[in-house]
Order: sequence, then structure tokens, then C-alpha cells
Amino acid sequence: MILHVPHILLPEANWSEWAVIACDQHTQDIEYWRRVEEFVGDTPSTLNLIYPEIYLPLDENRVNNIHKAMHNYKATLVDHGPCFVLVKRAVSGSERTGLVVAIDLEGYEYDGSESFIRPTEKTIKERLPARVMIRENAELELTHVLVLYDDPDFSVIPLNTDSPVYEGNQIYDFDLMEDGGHIKGFKISDEKTIREISERIQALGTLLVGDGNHSLAAAKSFWEKIKGTVPDNHPARYALVELVNIHDPGLTFEPIHRIVRGVDPGELLKRFNARIIEAPSGNSTAQYAESQVTGHSIEFITKDRRGVLIFDNPEHDLEVETLDEVIDDYPVEYEHDPEVVEKLGKEPESIGFFLPSFKRSDFFALIKKKGILPRKSFSLGKENEKRYYIETRRIMQ
Repeated sequence: MILHVPHILLPEANWSEWAVIACDQHTQDIEYWRRVEEFVGDTPSTLNLIYPEIYLPLDENRVNNIHKAMHNYKATLVDHGPCFVLVKRAVSGSERTGLVVAIDLEGYEYDGSESFIRPTEKTIKERLPARVMIRENAELELTHVLVLYDDPDFSVIPLNTDSPVYEGNQIYDFDLMEDGGHIKGFKISDEKTIREISERIQALGTLLVGDGNHSLAAAKSFWEKIKGTVPDNHPARYALVELVNIHDPGLTFEPIHRIVRGVDPGELLKRFNARIIEAPSGNSTAQYAESQVTGHSIEFITKDRRGVLIFDNPEHDLEVETLDEVIDDYPVEYEHDPEVVEKLGKEPESIGFFLPSFKRSDFFALIKKKGILPRKSFSLGKENEKRYYIETRRIMQ
């Protein structure tokens, strides 16, 4: 089975201080992390168990402190035994359902497209050593990894989970710090239910890593490093993740737009082998983009222009590939919010590009066809919607 049943460890109290957002978020916002530190204070928190990437490059003293905190926390956390955790996360006006499980790293390859669990974007191997170093002496594992499965019929987890099978044993219910919304967790320990879920996931086939691929790749690298010297069922063979149905109505699935600054927008636009349809001043170009049923259309905005680049015979499958082929020569900024793109794109010597969304129903077929997508092609929600660390498990025997 690709799924493994983890022994979940959780705190007894102070949940809002305990749960902290993924370490790869707010990497340019030191004030965010200072607010988190102030809010947490001396209360036990996953903040002390992670390495926020804003503090890279790696500081060995900080890594040692993480390992010490893990050792100290291990004795105080409550062992909920082998179980899955059904998660209900309400944020930004919608609710997402997920399932915390462990996956078998033998079924995952971060540089291949034929494994059961696959990345959706290229793994940058230079980013792995720091993560592996943290994992090497870690006694506990936490996760911000989101793994997608393709279940339009909701056969694994029903759309309505309001039954004792799924929501009969609540283990947490609290507000997340820093506008992270509200979250509830329900323990699923019934062997029959766990077996049925595992078999349905197995039957669906391919799983795709949506968020946290580099953390999962580090776990895989560490397992490959030690697996010849430890038993086959060593805890490090598995990795904690949250499974999410790509068809879940609460899952935000958005493109990541591009901004290029410090350039002559007109000269940059000339580099594209495309027709340009200019929009009347102040008007949206959405109607023009939508009318292009063949080829690619990419909306842009500058200080004094708004329009659509029309590529009648694109060489690539995706708009993001067509765009990146040209702008990768420039310093590119990535932005989730179209309003921010519009604001920054209107600044002098700047240009913003708006990319279209992927269709959820086509996403798995797209990955099977292409293998991986260009960097920062899509996002599973804005920063405050990303996964917070809550559940832990032991990864040392």
C-alpha cells in the first residue's frame, strides 16, 4: 500500500501557539516571523521545530536547537496511536477537507514521472542538503506537504463528512494565528475505515505533490541514505502528508502571475513572437483573451498600456511556458494576487503579466503528459491559506 498509518503525536493545549505556517512562506517578510515569535513566546510551538527559510543559509546552532526542542517536546506530546486525521480548514470564505496520513517514500521519486507519487514542478537539488541536514538527527517529523489525488466522485472521502465515521472523534478545534482561519481535526482509527480509504487511494493511482515537494524530496534523500543500514519498516521510510482531493470545492487552485521591473516594457513586448491587441484605456482585456479559442493569450499591463499578447501558433503546450521562455532572461517577481500585479505593473519601467488558470479536471492528465511543470506555475492558495504544522510523529526508532 502506498499509504501508511502514522502514530500521531499532538499537544494537549495552547493550540493557536502550537500551529505555525509552512517554513517556505513569507520568505521576504521578517516582520511576519517576528510577530509569530512574539505571539508564541515561551509556549511550546512548532516554531521551535522548524527552520523558516527566511533565516537561510543554514545556521548549525539553530539546527541544534531544533533537535533539542524535538527531544524535549517528545516527552510532553500525547500519542494518539495509529490513525489518520481528517482536517477541516476554513479560511478566506471556504472550507477545505484533507486527510493527514503517511506515504511510503519507496513509491515517490522527485526526479521521475513514472512513480506512484510524483512532483508537479522541477526539484532543485541544491535546495535539498539543508533540509536533509535538519532531518538527519530529527526525532520528530512535521508536515506542510499537500498531496493531491484525483477523485471527482469523492469515493475516498465523501463531500459531506458529517457522520460518526469521519467526525466522531474530534481531537482539535481552534483558530490559526496570523489570519490563517479556523481548523478542526478528527481522529480516524477504525481499521476497516482506514483499510477502505487506503484501498481507494491505491485504486485511483497517481498522486501529485502540490505543496512541499522539496521537503518530501529531502525525506526521500535521507531515506535513500540510510535504508541499507536500517530495517525495511524504519519510520524514516514514510513521510507525513495531507491528502487533498483536487476536486474539493474548498481547495484554491490558482495561477501565479509574473511581474518584471526595471525594464522598458515596450522593448520587452517586442521580444514576443505575438500579435498585440490593445484594450481601450481603463478596460479589462478579459473579453479579448477569452475570445481566443486557439493558441495562447496572455494579458499584460504597464504604466500606459493594457492589452493581450496573442500567440497563434505557440511552440509550447502552456501559456506559462510561452511567457517564461522570454522573461526568464529578466529578474522576475511572482505574485498570486491579480490586484497586486495590476498595481505593480503600472509603475514606471514595469510590466505585469496575467496567466490563465489550469482546469482541475485536466490537471492530472497534463502532468502525465508533460512530467513536470515550469517553476511557480500554480498555487494551492495564498500565503495565509497554506498548511500549518500541527500533527507530528516519531521518525527515529
